[in-house]
Amino acid sequence: MKVKQYFIFFHILVTFIGCKGLPEYVFLPQSLKFDLTPFLFRNYSPAELATLSNADYNLNESGLITGTKLSRFLSNWNSNKPSYVFGNLIVFQVQTSGSSGRYVFFDGKQSFAYPIANLNDLISETRDDGVLATDGIVGKGKKISDFFAIYGIDPAIDYVVFASDTSNLSNLSSATFAYYSLLYWGFPKERLAVLNGSIADLTAASTLFTTPSYNYANSNRAGTTKTLFRDHTSLHLTIGDLIHSLKNGNSNLENVDPLPIEGYYIIDGRLNAAFTGTTNSTASGSKYSNCTTKTNSSFVSNTCVTTYEGRVKSASNLIPTDLYDGTSFQFRTFSQLSTSLNNTGYPDQKLIYLYGEEGIRTSVVWFVLHQILGKPTRFYEAGWKQYGALGLKSPTSGSSPSAITQPASYWRTDITQLADGITSNADANVPNYQLDLSRQFIKSSNKIREEDKSFLRGSSANAGSGGGGGGPTGGGGNACGG
Repeated sequence: MKVKQYFIFFHILVTFIGCKGLPEYVFLPQSLKFDLTPFLFRNYSPAELATLSNADYNLNESGLITGTKLSRFLSNWNSNKPSYVFGNLIVFQVQTSGSSGRYVFFDGKQSFAYPIANLNDLISETRDDGVLATDGIVGKGKKISDFFAIYGIDPAIDYVVFASDTSNLSNLSSATFAYYSLLYWGFPKERLAVLNGSIADLTAASTLFTTPSYNYANSNRAGTTKTLFRDHTSLHLTIGDLIHSLKNGNSNLENVDPLPIEGYYIIDGRLNAAFTGTTNSTASGSKYSNCTTKTNSSFVSNTCVTTYEGRVKSASNLIPTDLYDGTSFQFRTFSQLSTSLNNTGYPDQKLIYLYGEEGIRTSVVWFVLHQILGKPTRFYEAGWKQYGALGLKSPTSGSSPSAITQPASYWRTDITQLADGITSNADANVPNYQLDLSRQFIKSSNKIREEDKSFLRGSSANAGSGGGGGGPTGGGGNACGG
């Protein structure tokens, strides 16, 4: 009885303190002598994490913001920040190649800015889902916590903006993937933003006031995603979830989410030539975690393609180049983006399963769907480079075997139930990443989400258990419903 009374008292205390507009962490019992983490965590659904933009982007306080809004924030953060923000303004000026030589003004006290050339390296890594490891996946909890520590970010109170330095697709993709990464690790969407347009172009248009010199400053503080008590891992779509859905829930796979009640709709975020299979969809270089270990002398140098081309069964194509201007790399108008999605035949309210060639590049499409149009979306980050790799082929003499060597493997994808437009690639261009038999018949691909759930709840970042799939339907919640 006393235990019950205690929890009633604690709930009242949380409600009283947490709903007064104070920072989220204020009411969390970090100084208490016992661990209430399991009772405080909330699983958020993709629908809850979606953001519906204003048709006039200038009115957005987060999500996609304009140069006018960022300029106002930088001019006087204390006076102009959103009413629900209690921390600093952190701006990342993304420079994947070269530099504009212009830098936004910041005061070094409540606002900070960082030119950053290696953003993808700091927030992504090769990760193993239990089936086939792929690179370019959102980093583990420790990697993201280290990112916060390097740049003095407290995720419980600070507001973060990712801005392209110059106008190109690499900078925009890095910005949207960084946004996705922080959102995935529990950072509230209300305190995350991507700048529409580049700092260079907005400077030239006199929208942003910048300087040719840069002086480093750091708030010298940091927090961790664990203090947020938010689980956003439902955003991550596993290949097991995808196959289970395509088989209408009649698979023997384990740790998969149930079919969504509202139904699902698959969107392929690649260029049309890749979608139709008329060109190799996977680029050269380190697109697979073990491409560098290929040994067959007939392989073309630095060429790494999937076992076959095609697309996920029943997928519709949303062409990424239709979503932004190819010169300024600003997003199209809200009306134009809505039309592009409607043209795919999307039935409103269905849960979107999104994939592309890879996570970083396809994050631009994810950002449009989830954080501008506000559609519930789950993201298969490994994308076609994993899905298309899991085909079966009989190698010619001197060629390497494919990842799948067993026709009955649970993860074989080049069958008509799971793929359309199946076209095999030349043996000489497919790397040797053959899976051992245990992987070809393992029943779960949920290793990444299990690791991340364990990290959030205080276990090792490399823990292999964490309680099932963490379904996207949400549940639980803190006292203020946030």
